[in-house]
Amino acid sequence: MTVRLAAKLFVGAALTLSVQMANAQVSGQTSNLTPAQISAFQANPGQLLGQFPDGGPALTSQIADLASADKNTVASIISLARNANEDQRKAIAQGLATAAKAYASANDPASANKIQQDVVASGLPELQKAYAEAAGDTGTAAAGGGGGGGGGGGPTASGPPSGGQNGGSAPNGSTFASNGFSLTRGSGIGGITPVSPF
Repeated sequence: MTVRLAAKLFVGAALTLSVQMANAQVSGQTSNLTPAQISAFQANPGQLLGQFPDGGPALTSQIADLASADKNTVASIISLARNANEDQRKAIAQGLATAAKAYASANDPASANKIQQDVVASGLPELQKAYAEAAGDTGTAAAGGGGGGGGGGGPTASGPPSGGQNGGSAPNGSTFASNGFSLTRGSGIGGITPVSPF
C-alpha cells in the first residue's frame, strides 16, 4: 500500500515537473535535457565544474541547454560562476549569451533581458565582460543603456538593443557667427591681415 502511494506520488510529481518544464523553456524548442537532468543540476550545480574543469564548448553547450530548458536554472548558473575559474566563467558566459539569444529569437525578450540583468547583478566583472563579448549585438543593455544612457535596451527578435532616451544636450549651432565677425578675403581679425594663398 505504501509502495503504491509512493509510486502515485512519484508519477504525479514527474507529470507536474514536466508541465512546469514545458512552460519554463524557450518556446518552440525542445530541450536536450530531461527533467531529471535539470533536477540533478539544481541539486548539485557544482558538479558541472568538476565535469568540465577546463570550461570549453561542452560546458558552454550544457549551460545554454540548462538556461534554455528552465529559466529557473539561471540563478544557480550565476552562483556557479562565482566558484569557476577563468575558462569556466567564459564558457558559462557564452552559454548564457546563447540562451539569451534563443529567448530573444523566440519572441521572449523579457527572459533574454532577465539573463542580462542577472549577469550584470552578479558583480563578476569577468563574467560580465565574457557575456558582453559572446552576446555581440545583444550586449548588456541592462548595464547602462544602449547608447542613450537611460537603459531599457536589450536583445529582441527584430534587432539589437534599442537603448534608452538620450537626456544629453547639444550646442545650438555656431557661436562664432553670432559674435558679429565677418571674414572676407583680405580682411583681418584684430589688425592681423591674413596672407592670401593666391
